[in-house]
Amino acid sequence: MGTLKYDEDAIAEMCSQIDLLDYANMTMDFEKRGSDSYSTHCPLHIDKTPSLFITPSKNLFHCFSCGVGGTIINWLMTFEGLSFDEAIKRISEITGTDVTKLKQSNAMQYYKRLQKAMGSTKNDQNPEAVRVDLDPSELDKFSKDIPKDWENEGIKPGVMEIFNIRYDPRSNRIVYPVYAADIDELKNGRNCTLIGFKGRTLYKNYEELGIKKYMNYKPIGITSYFGGMKEQFHRINELKKVVIFEGLKSVMKAYGWGYDYSLSAETSYLNESQVKILIKLGIKDVTIAFDTDVPMKKILDCTQLLRRFTNVFVIQDRKRKKDKLLDEKDAPVDKGREVFEILLNERRKI
Repeated sequence: MGTLKYDEDAIAEMCSQIDLLDYANMTMDFEKRGSDSYSTHCPLHIDKTPSLFITPSKNLFHCFSCGVGGTIINWLMTFEGLSFDEAIKRISEITGTDVTKLKQSNAMQYYKRLQKAMGSTKNDQNPEAVRVDLDPSELDKFSKDIPKDWENEGIKPGVMEIFNIRYDPRSNRIVYPVYAADIDELKNGRNCTLIGFKGRTLYKNYEELGIKKYMNYKPIGITSYFGGMKEQFHRINELKKVVIFEGLKSVMKAYGWGYDYSLSAETSYLNESQVKILIKLGIKDVTIAFDTDVPMKKILDCTQLLRRFTNVFVIQDRKRKKDKLLDEKDAPVDKGREVFEILLNERRKI
């Protein structure tokens, strides 16, 4: 039958009906540690000091030694060897939920009806109209307990703290804030306006599950901003140069290596609004560092206007197969600092 596509909110609601600590205690012995945590030895490795913790208030588990963690779904997959579909079936049996009601198709039909009723098809004509300025306290709705996934990929915890990376346990997503790119406000030393949150799923098989890799938590309209601008504006404005990656994860990797003048386009294309931001800043040196699967024609198209005002360079992997440093779909930072610096030094002007 294949893997079913589920609605994330329905799954989260179903999981909330199971007390993870009670379930885990049926096969492991947890002892109370502090006001809101219980610990035991992790069975996945030699664990002299208990490193597997459950936080009842969040209904989540995490091992501080090997990094596994998540919801009851992750528990069943990790410690009972179930597939995702099998874990969903087990939870539905425990909670008495009809698993067919979790299919995403029902939720997507509702979503499309809702979007149509809201007139969302007009967003392209008036992309800013859907935005709502948010109070900075909205960020506190998400957990500060960052999963180990990004740290294992080479992003330092201190860097993630600078970029206000959070975790949404309900949908198992890493979350980061989105700020408006108001250059005048930034130049005058004022804080950027919070306009939304973006989340990246931690489910490895998100495509099979029909889950979006990235999602916006709030309507943002057209991407008239850059990820990382708030944190690095003054340095970029001082140097008048920038490296532009597709995603914020790449920006943070580069930042950890001392490259504190990079931004994320949040896609593999620079739109007109983003180009105007760079022109307004008077950037003299722009390096496009998109993933290896982005065709050169696409880069030339989206930088056509920008190249009239500034020098634009592109990072590309070496052409000959035996000389290549990256794999297919890699970002230029994915193979470490040394490879990135080689590619940066070999960038070419377009």
